[in-house]
Order: sequence, then structure tokens, then C-alpha cells
Amino acid sequence: MNAPLVSVIIPTYNRAALLCEAIDTVLAQSYRNTEIIVIDDGSTDDTTAAVQRYGDRIRYTRRPNAGVNAARNLGIKQARGEYLALLDSDDLWAPYKLELQVALLRHFNDVGFTFSNFMIFRGPSPAADVLPTMDGLGTWLDHIPGRIEPYRWQRSFTSIKGMPALQLPTQEFTVSGGDIYASSLVCPYVLPSSSLIRKSSLGQLRLPEILATCGDWEFFARFSKQSGCVYADLATTYNRSHEDEVRLTRGDPGVRLGRRIAMIDRVWRADREFYVKLGDKVDEVQRGLLLQAARRDLLLARRGQARAHLKRAASIETDRRSIMESVLRLLANIPGSGWSLRGMRATLNGARQLAARVSQQ
Repeated sequence: MNAPLVSVIIPTYNRAALLCEAIDTVLAQSYRNTEIIVIDDGSTDDTTAAVQRYGDRIRYTRRPNAGVNAARNLGIKQARGEYLALLDSDDLWAPYKLELQVALLRHFNDVGFTFSNFMIFRGPSPAADVLPTMDGLGTWLDHIPGRIEPYRWQRSFTSIKGMPALQLPTQEFTVSGGDIYASSLVCPYVLPSSSLIRKSSLGQLRLPEILATCGDWEFFARFSKQSGCVYADLATTYNRSHEDEVRLTRGDPGVRLGRRIAMIDRVWRADREFYVKLGDKVDEVQRGLLLQAARRDLLLARRGQARAHLKRAASIETDRRSIMESVLRLLANIPGSGWSLRGMRATLNGARQLAARVSQQ
């Protein structure tokens, strides 16, 4: 059976050195039938020279800066492969990543994409990190209150008959199938670099270009509902934990909250069939985010914005209103209340630290 072509799409911006590390892990894949597409989103460093060292092994496009999702979409447009693999320029792949995921998409030919767990590392390389986080996806999920358990998978396998024998670090992992649309209401599930997409399943769906953050979150939620997915509980990807100047997580937390609130309106609240079934959950999650936004506004002395968020929260019906919500409403109408809220937070943090020290004695 012929090996289908995999188009590896790497968007990058001012990460010449890290980009080369990412490319090298693609070239080291046990699955060989690949094309590498690098979309340079207006870099001002020596990215062009770094890519030129690879010669015709890389298809390189330089464009004015338009954001990571616009770069990904351009790569999708240029791709010639049957499968599409997204790789962020600061992430790395295990050598078996594509071989495993191509086998999964060929075996489960009714789903649109597959994704996997990932490892989080700090420092120059995964090998240099003495305490890497092996369950990267778990770090995204474990701190989320009220998340929909476990993934609502429709099928799960500890072994799959008919799958080819693969050279993997372990054969002890679970493969699950279904969709993550409902679960994605409360948290993201797919690290883009850990995914492999069946291009024919995309249709007209593309990544939202107006969103630097939340764009891939929304994309994979919609794609999951549209075509279903398969998840392998095995780390195929190394996610670099660092804070360079272009990392999206460096953005304003308030802006990220606003984008999440808008995404819920655009996706789950606008989905009438879904809202009829799980509207209470949509309301609960969105109200919580609105109250978080109001609290942040008050800490930053933005009482007008806080009142707007509290007004929107009040418009969402609920049987439960917390004491904190009542406190926020009171403080939003008192000039200088941000100082009081910051003082309360400092007192609570001090009490927690004191309790932790006492418990250790």
C-alpha cells in the first residue's frame, strides 16, 4: 500500500534557531513521505538564511505579518498532501509521531483528525530537562472545575487489531474515538503540533484568522463536531515551555478572557441544538468567565468595564449567585474599590502562605 503524502505546515515568526530544531525533528521521522512548508509570518531575524540551508527539502513562503492562523491557513492552501500536520516552530516531534498517526487515520477512515498527548519540557531540549511533564494534556485539564468528563469518547481501545506493528516506546496506551466538541466548552484539548488532519475532511473549515489565541481551540472544537477524531494517550510531541517575545501566552489575560467569552457566543451558544441539550453548562461556564473578567477589571480600576461584565453575567439566568458576585457588584459602584480588592487578595494570599508554612512544621 502506497504511503500517503503528509504536508507538514510550520508557521514561524522570529524564531530562526528554534525553527531549525523543529524542522530537524520532521526530517528525523520514521515516516518518510513528507513535504515541509514553512510560512514566515514577516520575521525580522535571520529566518530566511536559516531555512535556505535546507535547500529544496523546504517549501518556504515569506509574507507580511498576519498572525499564526493566517500563516497556517496559507500552508493548508499550499499543501499537496492527503494529510496535514501542524507544527509550531518552538515545538518538536518524537520520531514515531507521523508513522503512528498516519496508521491511525488509515485505520479509522471515518474521522477527520487524530491528536495525542504531549510532553512539556524546559530548557534547551527534552533530554536536558530532568523533570519534564510527561502528561502535558493533564496539566491543561486537571485545574479546570466542572469540565465534562472524561472526553465523551464513543469508543476506546487498549489494543487495535489490524494496526501495523510500529516502533513505539511503549505498546501500553489507549486509543479513543468520538468527538471533543462538548468538552471543549470548558478547556482546549488539542495541542496543534500533536495533530494530524485528513485534508479531505476539512471542507471549507479553516482556522479563524481574527484570533491569535483561541483560534486553534475553536477550530478543533468545530472540526471534531464536523468529522470526529481519534486520540492516542501517548506523547508524540514535545511542547517547549518558555516565554519568548512572540509566545501567545504572554498576551493580556483580560484580552484572552474576552476572546473566550466571545468564542462561547460564536460556537456553543449559537449552536441551537447543542444549547437545548447543554444550555445550563454553557451559561455556567460563560457566567464564570464574565465574573473573572469583572474581578480583573476592578483590580485594574476599570469600574465601567467591570459593571458591563457584571451586567452581562446578570442577564444569564442561574439558580446560584455566589457571595463573591455580590461583593463584586458592590465594589463596582464604589470609587477606589480596586485598592480594597487588592488588599483582600493580599491578605488571603498571606493567610495561605502562613497556613502552608505551619503545615510543613
